[in-house]
Amino acid sequence: MRRIIGLVLAVAVVAGLSACSRNPEVSKRRYLESGQAYAKKGKYQEARIQFLRALQVDPRFAEGYYQLAQVNVALHQWGEAFSAYQRTVELDSSRADARLNLGQLYLAAQQYESAETEARAVLDKDPRNPGAFQLLGASLMGLERNDEAVSAFTEITQLTPQDASAFENLAVVELSLRKYSAAEQHLRKALATDPKFTQGYENLATFYRMQGQNAAALQVAQEGVQQNPQVPSLYVLWADILNRQSRNDEAEFALQTLRDRQRESSEVGLAIGNYYLQRNDIDRALAEYERALAVAPDDNSLKNQMVEAYLAGNRVQQAAALNREVLRKEPSNATAQLQRGRILLSSGNMSESIVELRKQVANNPDSSQSHYFLGLAYWQNGNVASAQSELQEAVKVYPDFVLAIRSLANLHLSQNNLQPAREYAQRAVQLLPADVDSHLLFGSILLKQGDVAAARQEFVAAQNLSPLDAAPHFNLALSYVEENKTALAEQEFEQALRLNPHFSQALGQLADYFVAQARRPAAIERANSYVTANPADANGHLILGSLFLGGKQYDPAKSELEKAIQLDPKLVPAYLRLGQLFQEHGDPDTAIAGYNKALSLQPNFPPLLTLLGNLYLEKGDLATARKFYERALATDPNFAVASANLALVQARQGGDLNVALSLAEKAKQLSPNLDSITDTLAWIEYLKGSAGSAIPLLQECVQKAPQRASYRYHLGMALLADGDKVKAKTQLDTALRLKLSGDDAQQARQALSQLD
Repeated sequence: MRRIIGLVLAVAVVAGLSACSRNPEVSKRRYLESGQAYAKKGKYQEARIQFLRALQVDPRFAEGYYQLAQVNVALHQWGEAFSAYQRTVELDSSRADARLNLGQLYLAAQQYESAETEARAVLDKDPRNPGAFQLLGASLMGLERNDEAVSAFTEITQLTPQDASAFENLAVVELSLRKYSAAEQHLRKALATDPKFTQGYENLATFYRMQGQNAAALQVAQEGVQQNPQVPSLYVLWADILNRQSRNDEAEFALQTLRDRQRESSEVGLAIGNYYLQRNDIDRALAEYERALAVAPDDNSLKNQMVEAYLAGNRVQQAAALNREVLRKEPSNATAQLQRGRILLSSGNMSESIVELRKQVANNPDSSQSHYFLGLAYWQNGNVASAQSELQEAVKVYPDFVLAIRSLANLHLSQNNLQPAREYAQRAVQLLPADVDSHLLFGSILLKQGDVAAARQEFVAAQNLSPLDAAPHFNLALSYVEENKTALAEQEFEQALRLNPHFSQALGQLADYFVAQARRPAAIERANSYVTANPADANGHLILGSLFLGGKQYDPAKSELEKAIQLDPKLVPAYLRLGQLFQEHGDPDTAIAGYNKALSLQPNFPPLLTLLGNLYLEKGDLATARKFYERALATDPNFAVASANLALVQARQGGDLNVALSLAEKAKQLSPNLDSITDTLAWIEYLKGSAGSAIPLLQECVQKAPQRASYRYHLGMALLADGDKVKAKTQLDTALRLKLSGDDAQQARQALSQLD
């Protein structure tokens, strides 16, 4: 009887399962719930499979696409996530959650107009949605419609008046617009709404510091400590404000107060150690980490932070030893594994480092740090495209990763892509308004864009944040140079040198400024003074030697440049200047030897490779010149001078003139204002029989450099080919009078003999 009942039950169960499999609604819901269960456990690949099965059952299942998008985000499969969110919205246009998530992806990709569209679509159906206003405000800021952005963030404060972060976000936008009174009001409102709001105290103190109101900033930090006595970051803020004013004893008192109140806290040791590490006070940072380890001896995160300190102090062997210890005890420690790759990089093992960091990215695709350091390794190895890709990935994983954002700004700046550089730098300032480096970077980009007033405001903010730092004064000097405000520029350069007597970059810029004003003797005098005070500074001797070289004072130039190399045998610019000296002396072989020495130190430096190519070109060794130009372009395909000079070699060797023309045209596109490149393009046009196209280009070159004999010669030959014998004779005569030499001079004389 029991066997019969069991059989009946089994049949019933099978029948039930069959019914489920025939019911698509039940089936897809079962897959959906299974996928959600996997997702809650962090098993995203398994969850993804279940959601895809649900969509196989019902390809129009909006919730299935939404959940698939969510796990794709968790897996950092951004393209798939984007497509799934889009499909969700297509199937159910009322899904505000999908639209907002889609808008965030647009925002991360800097597609601000599309992000705005999604935000407004949500607001059309739900005019009181705070998340939609947040997305709208961020997209409007990206579009630089700042007043509208303020309105959007203001709306959030009205919708969520008890949310302190809403007032803080509004204040951050107002700060970027320099609406300081309103920003202060809303930062104060954030603290009134929530007196325990730690970030609010930090931001308000930063606001006052940027305004140069250090007393008010100090008061805010102390109020924060009173309200939140267990929060280490507020004590560190208190100490930092004092330290920046050289009130070091008081700063130490603030830190000691923290130690005394939380004696058994390893978190306190970590916070204070990080404070010292940011100031590059490696020994004191390590002492704090050791103190923390005494409280928590098995805390590998503290040991990892000690590795950071060793790396910052270039103590690579100690970093490697401690890193090995951590990995012996915890082989799967992701931070330690990443640090192993960084230690290889610091040791100069570039290829091994990249292999290790790639491995860490593969093992931890959701680690922003792994992508970040792999990006830096690629950049250091000259692979800019891969560096940019990895840095962007780091920001996708962690959108508020200031170091990665700032690195992207610097990378774009190095490529002269000023608009994206500006956007990234501005984002860094917004995320970390107390960061001096971010203000300086943003200001430098603004200065390059010609917005001197806005740049100066960033430099002043940096100066207020760090009054004893030489860098803000140096950058302020550069802003005054742009406006030719001589007295103010010199004053700021000298202030930078007073704050940092070893600031050779400031000396170099000051010397260049003097030379531009035809004050070379004053520049030499200032550089002499610097070298006397800093006799072991190789850069000082390099600057002084370069000044002598520019003034054709070859003996003292040679002495100073050789001294620079003696002090720093790896100082590439010193070899370049010494090579220039021998080149000007008419000794190309010695110049080549000097440049080759520099090349051994920096083998993939396109300007140096091109310089060597130029020397061989002058010697008439076209084959060797070609090799150097090709090496330069293999390293940087967009190095315009190498492209133009390779075009010239191609033409002189009797090669395909169409190839030469293509190279010259690309060079012209890359550097449209460089007359030597324009001349090369025009000469190839002439050789191809297009004298009419060449003439206006050559006239432009002669106008820019009327004393350049080769430009006159090329113009004369083009005019002759075009039938204008009178003007051709004038240009060829002038070229010879300007001491045209070599085969060109012979060709010019031959052409003139036919005109007589």
